[in-house]
Amino acid sequence: MARTSAAARAALSLWLATAARAVRAASPPPPYPPYYVPASLEQRCDHFNAQNRDTFRQRYLVNATHWAGPGAPILLYTGGEGDGIDSVFAHSGYVLELARELSALALFAEMRFFGESMPYGEEGSFIRSAERLGLLSIEQALADAAALVVAVRAEHGAEQSKVIALGGSLAGTLAFLLRAKYPALVHAALAASAPIFGYAGLTDAYGWYRVATRTFELQVPGCERAVRSAFAALLAATPAAIDRAFNTCAPATASTAAQLGRRLTDVLAAMAESSYPRDLSPVLAACKLVMTGIPGGLGGFARILVPPGKCLNASALAAADRSPLLRARPSGARRLARALGAALDGPRSADTGSAHTGSAHTGSADTGWYYLACTEVVHPIAANNVTDFFPPFEWDPDALARACRDMFGVEPRLRWLPESMGMAGGLNALHRVASRVLFSNGLLDPWSAGSVTVSPPASRSRSLVTLNLPHGSHHTDLGSWGNPAPSAQDSAELVSARRVELALLRAWLGED
Repeated sequence: MARTSAAARAALSLWLATAARAVRAASPPPPYPPYYVPASLEQRCDHFNAQNRDTFRQRYLVNATHWAGPGAPILLYTGGEGDGIDSVFAHSGYVLELARELSALALFAEMRFFGESMPYGEEGSFIRSAERLGLLSIEQALADAAALVVAVRAEHGAEQSKVIALGGSLAGTLAFLLRAKYPALVHAALAASAPIFGYAGLTDAYGWYRVATRTFELQVPGCERAVRSAFAALLAATPAAIDRAFNTCAPATASTAAQLGRRLTDVLAAMAESSYPRDLSPVLAACKLVMTGIPGGLGGFARILVPPGKCLNASALAAADRSPLLRARPSGARRLARALGAALDGPRSADTGSAHTGSAHTGSADTGWYYLACTEVVHPIAANNVTDFFPPFEWDPDALARACRDMFGVEPRLRWLPESMGMAGGLNALHRVASRVLFSNGLLDPWSAGSVTVSPPASRSRSLVTLNLPHGSHHTDLGSWGNPAPSAQDSAELVSARRVELALLRAWLGED
């Protein structure tokens, strides 16, 4: 009974508050609000092979509440990775506000190989072959979106309606690429947190973690030093010290410290993506845990990963230790909730009660993302422990290639997407790729390191515009897990940014 002291109760209360903060930030609204109508379109499994006549049903959502009818605009949210429509629209409430302001029809498309939009079913779609999993590509997804625009226009007699593509993260990249590749169908684009320059030769591989570190320090001054000291202590700790600090279920090994360092790198970095609104930012809770107690001690890290009364399953941690595929993880609160809330929401070992540590192979959403990361969407990400506080590691394309060959039988095409889609020329050549594109970024978001945060020279821009939110995070403007829809709690900065976006889109709709 002496173990249930006031200090222990305080630790439990602190951990529960931390986990509850993550859960609040990650909880979407109820599925399918009444103002959306689910629909589907028969799509070709392979748009570029006339001999393949197979088709599948692509899901999308329609909202016509505010639409003024044929001739009025159409807003198309361009899908992206994740669990499907449910996870996409749940945190993108500003799209409906734009629809209201622009009297527009709003569509949310589900990306092929995610959610229920499986070309060959849940199992058959992921067979390792050119005719199955090989049909997951950016080019096929863009062709799906183009076909959807044509079909919806025809269905509603809206052939003259101008289409604005929009999206956040990968969906933001797709919105930009859709405008670039199909300019006759898409009139303009809003690309939020879209890392279109996040490719080899175009980005600083250390930028991602540099921004994440800066976010911690901006939100909690002194946190960078505390986390840096804690990582140094962790990597120097003996197995016995780790056993004591983390209450391991079985004895730690000589490699446990490094495995914990990689796990904590994932956990902390994901928090920076979801650091708006500040009062729900998991960065605050993490910094409080690390900065409380002995400077340079392991207690803060232990409290992040292991809830009171539970033990750390070091064996499961080793089994789930990150492969090179996990260096370029998908964005967002799904990862954050899994990371910070794992001990509360995740599966538990029946005999040890330990928190589940996660895996690289946890379902179709993950498999689809890892395949994209093994083929076209290849983001170089590394840490140096100089401009960031994370344990250093280099981006290793050879190791990535080996992992991709082992998992999928493919090798990454490191430069294919920027070279084929026009980003390889960099900022000064972007005017040759597209016009009427608004690039928005929250500067607390690590993905801003590979995004367009500086406008091209005025003489070359042809209406390529950047809009930065210094206190915003991952696609804060369109909505995120912490602010899924516009509300009275929105910051003045966010309200102002959305006014700029609305005015610009309205002006572009007036252009031919």
